Amino acid sequence: MLSKYKGRCFLVLALLVLTLMQLSAGKAQAAPQYNYDCSFCHTMPPLDSGTVKKDPNTGAVPGNHAGHATSAVNSCVTCHGNQVSSYAMGHRNKTIELADGMGYSRKIAAGFVNQTSVPPNPMGTCSTATCHSNGKGTLRATPAWGSAALTVPGGCSACHDVAPSTGNHPTAGTKHGNYYGLGTGSCVKCHTDHSVQAKPFAHATSAGHRAIEVKFAGGGSFAANQCSNVYCHSNGRGTYTPPTWGGTLTCAGCHGDATTNTLSGNHAKHVNNAAFLGTNYGCVECHSSTVTNDTTISSFANHVNQTKDVAGTRVGTPVSGTCSTSYCHSDGKGTMKSVTWTGSTALTCKSCHGADAAPAFTSVAGEPNYTNAGADQPRANSHKNHVASAADCASCHADTTANGTSIKAGGFHTNSTRDVKAGARSFTVVGNTCSAVSCHDGNGIVANVPAVKWGASLGCSGCHGNSSTLTTNAHAAHVSTKGYTCDTCHAATVSGNTFFVNKALHGDATVEVAGASVTTWGGTATKTCATSCHLSATPQWNVPASGACGTCHTALSNTAGGLINSNAHTAHFTAAYGPGFNSTLTTSCSNCHTSNTASTHADGTLQLAGGMNKIGTCSTCHSQSTNWTTGRVTCESCHSTAGGPLSVIGGLTAPDKTLAATAGHGKAGVAQACSACHDNSSAHINGIAGDQKRLLGVLTGAANQECNYCHTNAAKVTGAALNVKVHQATGLGAKCSDCHNAHGTTNAMMVNGTINGTAVSFTGNNTFANGARTGVCQVCHTTTQYFTKAGQPQAAHVDSTTNCLDCHAHNPATGLAFVPPGGCDACHGYPPAPRQTISAISFGVQGSWSSARFEDYSGGGGAHIVAGHIKKDAKPSEGWANCLPCHKGSDASHARALPIRTHVESVSVDIDPQFRFSGDALATYTSATLVSGGTNKSGSCFNVSCHFKPTAKWSIER
Repeated sequence: MLSKYKGRCFLVLALLVLTLMQLSAGKAQAAPQYNYDCSFCHTMPPLDSGTVKKDPNTGAVPGNHAGHATSAVNSCVTCHGNQVSSYAMGHRNKTIELADGMGYSRKIAAGFVNQTSVPPNPMGTCSTATCHSNGKGTLRATPAWGSAALTVPGGCSACHDVAPSTGNHPTAGTKHGNYYGLGTGSCVKCHTDHSVQAKPFAHATSAGHRAIEVKFAGGGSFAANQCSNVYCHSNGRGTYTPPTWGGTLTCAGCHGDATTNTLSGNHAKHVNNAAFLGTNYGCVECHSSTVTNDTTISSFANHVNQTKDVAGTRVGTPVSGTCSTSYCHSDGKGTMKSVTWTGSTALTCKSCHGADAAPAFTSVAGEPNYTNAGADQPRANSHKNHVASAADCASCHADTTANGTSIKAGGFHTNSTRDVKAGARSFTVVGNTCSAVSCHDGNGIVANVPAVKWGASLGCSGCHGNSSTLTTNAHAAHVSTKGYTCDTCHAATVSGNTFFVNKALHGDATVEVAGASVTTWGGTATKTCATSCHLSATPQWNVPASGACGTCHTALSNTAGGLINSNAHTAHFTAAYGPGFNSTLTTSCSNCHTSNTASTHADGTLQLAGGMNKIGTCSTCHSQSTNWTTGRVTCESCHSTAGGPLSVIGGLTAPDKTLAATAGHGKAGVAQACSACHDNSSAHINGIAGDQKRLLGVLTGAANQECNYCHTNAAKVTGAALNVKVHQATGLGAKCSDCHNAHGTTNAMMVNGTINGTAVSFTGNNTFANGARTGVCQVCHTTTQYFTKAGQPQAAHVDSTTNCLDCHAHNPATGLAFVPPGGCDACHGYPPAPRQTISAISFGVQGSWSSARFEDYSGGGGAHIVAGHIKKDAKPSEGWANCLPCHKGSDASHARALPIRTHVESVSVDIDPQFRFSGDALATYTSATLVSGGTNKSGSCFNVSCHFKPTAKWSIER
């Protein structure tokens, strides 16, 4: 603002200038002091503001001059006419002259009215400008002047169709569209790529002045409506086909076809040679990355890409015109034979199959002669023992050849599969295995000859099996279980398992049974056997059950003597509370006794397994002393370490409940025995941890039923233990056991030693939280304001030695455990009242803020209870209704930082805009400075309808 004296000088100067202007009116003026050009008023070209308004700081106006004009005056002629080159300053006539050929929609008779200060929105469009056409005479209305500048490729469609529908342009479903896509990127295949130019749309100025330019990116020419020497219309080997624009070409048009033998190279030997190959190959066999059959392109990207993409299931990896990894030219087992695409050497069976570089034998008729790598190996080979002449090939490959010298019609040759089918010799083949081979069993002379694998040889086990596979009749019990060798029962024929004693007795159609332990053999009719092993019993060889445990002594429920029931056998086999041994399996006996495979078994003496005792510890199951003859054991003998280690049954260690008597429900004051909650007759030793806790029926059902049974009954519990509730509705904290263990822990109040993966330390009601962040409240909290698992200001909340239950009850009247009441007056009064006032105030009765109370920090209450701010009968149940005029952020912006006395910075004021005084600015509160531990500066309100001017400070205390 001017000073008083400067203001008077300015007034005098203004009057002087006005007087001079009046004196000079109507008189000739002197020459101008400057050489004026276009850029004196606006830049060349004029600046575009990029908005719908003029920028007063730069003079930029709404428009698109940057994309149309240059710094030269003649660039303005196209739109503004020739007169622009001779414009004088007098052209400032509030009208922008536009050439008639623009077809500008807002042009009026006197020109386009200059409205650059407050332009219309949107501006007008041009509809007859040749530079906005499709290049073939069809004019396009432009975007509104001042619209966002066009960009490539999206802006191309403002003038051009995505692709013209004439000729062979790349439209949907056409060949060019399939190959090059439907976007503007396809244009550059045959036209100049304008997108890489500095001004991509500058070519529009040539519209109507030249023919459409055709320029192939990959070479070639276009004349007389034909493409010449264009690679995409060639056979890929230098022979071009000149197509006519708008015409069509088939595959044969460029490549030739099989029937006329016009394909290049050795195509004829592959696509028209069924007499030799057994079948004709299609294009896809060698060009699968490009086609799906002889007429369908599957990958347009791989076609006409100036690369001969050779790929297929049997092609391999061609190198320099040579197929050296092609399955078609291999021995069928991975050894490839190199052939050249342009070669002329005739191939025979031996060219691929009987020509190994290091042959194991000389091939007779082309049978593979590589070294046998053994059964189940890729190069297993038993051909030497099977082929004597070419005719033998048909014995095993009847679908492929009839005589071994020619291929049958069909697809069995070079199909990447070794097709094995019986011919003159019968057999069944599955995978690498032959069964029912007529030449192996001598047409039935040898019985039960098993399947044999290609590349393997038959030994004893090939026909008879071995200790793991010999399962006929009672062999498994003697060979697999007891480990007997063959000469135990067949000493006249063999020695051990592999050596013949008398070959004459082998394969003589008679089973000779003899051995040191064999007393008598009933022969093949009865197949009974009296041996020293079976004492007085005479089991039958083909009835394995006749030699079961019960045939010698009482053992299992499915044996002749029935299930043994002496002493504690019943507790282990049939009692519901026992381990439930299977009464039909001999392995049950082996739990306590030596196995029937042991050398001490069947010696007439009761044998206990190692570690098993009638009296004392019994292996790892009962680690504390037990007595086999005195009945049931106690719960503590398995679950408490007071008398020794915990029991381990079924591979699972009994849960440790040692603390139950001193820190759990058995402690003084509670004094509940195990049977108060558990049924000691129910099943639980089943090898599955935790699936059955043997709870009494009244304690099972809904979640936490076992705890609620007592803790909701005033006759059983009292005080803080009555009607306790869970902390969460779902997830961690929804079960009492998430935090407590009724069997006791090293923590007080049976609090779990580990919660949420963190070791918990809890010694009493003043240790819910601690500096080490292992308090029972801290180990789960991640989003609370205080006492979180990750660490949060703690001493600032309340004294950490205070009992958290004072505010966070375990048994609240409503809601979940530990959740604070949540009402507004739970933390501060409703409304908060200032501690310092001009005169003493009182409240507490209806009609005088019955829920208000003094804040415990300076300045916070402020003017809340001033009449008019909050009604006197306000109640906490009304929630935010009374707060919203000044705290419109409501609950979403409520920080809830406690205690407020140390977090006054969290207080925020956001006045509802409906209370503003005028439409120029929103209602405002002058940013009070609130700090913890310092001096606060409370702000004032202004521009609000209830004050009309800045108010007094919110608080008189600060």
